[in-house]
Amino acid sequence: APGGAPFSVQVEQGVTPWNPNTRLVQIGIKGQVPDLNEVPAANLVFLVDVSGSMAPANRLPMMINAMKMLVRELSAADRVAIVVYAGGTEVALESTPGDQKAKINAALDQLSAAGSTNGGAGIQLAYAQAEQGYIEDGINRVILVTDGDFNVGTVTFQALIDLARQRRATGIALTTL
Repeated sequence: APGGAPFSVQVEQGVTPWNPNTRLVQIGIKGQVPDLNEVPAANLVFLVDVSGSMAPANRLPMMINAMKMLVRELSAADRVAIVVYAGGTEVALESTPGDQKAKINAALDQLSAAGSTNGGAGIQLAYAQAEQGYIEDGINRVILVTDGDFNVGTVTFQALIDLARQRRATGIALTTL
């Protein structure tokens, strides 16, 4: 954003092609772009819901593409692990340096959706992976990729909030997509 502002806004309008009596408005918002040399190393654990409800193109396939875009920005100082959950949970990729992009992308390409949704067990395993790869003074984050449907194991929203708060106190944050 120009002038040190936290974000900038750009607005454009035009006549609607199918109805000259109406207008379309496009609003663009851009936040400040940090200096990548000043961003600390990141320890990221992708916790990916691979249950059957994630099969549509606008869910798991779209999120895999988004994760690959993030991986392109990582360096050797960064780390990535992938934990998947459906009816069960497993580590799909142990903590891997961010410059091993082909290995990370190959693990992402192996993900497919089927089964029920045991998110509670997946979260526990993801936090364990985040603890193993913990980077002192770095960014330590579990990134939960889900459609939000937890129907096996820990299913109460409040229990998940409490867990996230407890783990945040240890320096591991949770982001949900």
